[in-house]
Amino acid sequence: MIRVRRMFPGGNTSQGFYSFHDNIMGPDRNKLYILKGMPGGGKSSLMKYIAGRVLKEGFSVEYHHCPSDPESIDGIVIEELNIGIVDGTAPHVIDPIYPGLTDKLIDLSQFIDEKKLLDFKDKIIKAKLNNKKAYGKAFAYFKAAKIVHEIIEENNKIGVDFNGVNMETKLLIDKVFSKKEEKRDFVFKERHLFSNANTPEGFADYTESILEGIDTVYYLEGEIGTGKSTLLNRLIEESRIRGYPIEIYHNSTIPEKIESLIINNIDICITSNKYGTKYADKKIDLNRYFHDKIKNDEDYKTYELLIKKATDSLANASENHQILEKTYKPVVDYSGVNRIKEELLKEILAYVD
Repeated sequence: MIRVRRMFPGGNTSQGFYSFHDNIMGPDRNKLYILKGMPGGGKSSLMKYIAGRVLKEGFSVEYHHCPSDPESIDGIVIEELNIGIVDGTAPHVIDPIYPGLTDKLIDLSQFIDEKKLLDFKDKIIKAKLNNKKAYGKAFAYFKAAKIVHEIIEENNKIGVDFNGVNMETKLLIDKVFSKKEEKRDFVFKERHLFSNANTPEGFADYTESILEGIDTVYYLEGEIGTGKSTLLNRLIEESRIRGYPIEIYHNSTIPEKIESLIINNIDICITSNKYGTKYADKKIDLNRYFHDKIKNDEDYKTYELLIKKATDSLANASENHQILEKTYKPVVDYSGVNRIKEELLKEILAYVD
């Protein structure tokens, strides 16, 4: 069955730009094409074009979206062919590990008219500097939001009956791992990604696309500090002990925290994401063990305000990136980019035979 999944390989977080781009493709890949180039140079359009063509050929595709522009693509994976294409430019620099073997570098900057570009030198440098400042401001707000989140967490823990939470954890572990394993081959033994992101347009969430088709979904409901991420970490450890291939989806603001876990060999997902309510076969309500009168609403409001300020700063960064894209576009020979695109598609489809 053809499937389309969408996720983020990186995020705008309390730790700055956080990258899982090395988790887009596994080390045993058939081919990884690494695109280098310029803003507005056609990297995302190239990947979208090839993804659309291989979907028509009957192959499943993963779209790895850019957290700074969720309409743009940082990478695609053609699942059945074990082939990927990625944007290898900063801030998620990717270089070939096995050049000439499984990895191929494609430099689209060869199609820039450098003489024409010189006329825009000052404009480009200014936009780059303003872009850096805006991101720095956004990351500072996300870092402050994390501190407030920790304050909320410590306060809420006072109102949690952890004996009850531990009992629920044990029952869930027993239930999850009672399911019979179906041995299948997976590219990754352990894969880390984001299913959502803080973007200039606000919060973007593709969790629904990773939940579709999962045989069993458990939804964890609970306030901050009730132990959702800790429970998920327990399930991760149990999966590792059993040698099960897993996908781990991290919190988009505080990446140390876990939001979703897919255990592939038993086709189970455990998630605290809101989309879990739509697909859940069973809900684990940790709020049963929480006395909500302990909540400090002002702390929650402060957290949300800091996230909004961070998002506003991301929007400012996006404006500067758009300046860069508009500056580069007139000096790019897109006929050359299109030629590369068609050659690349032909090369990929040759793997079908």
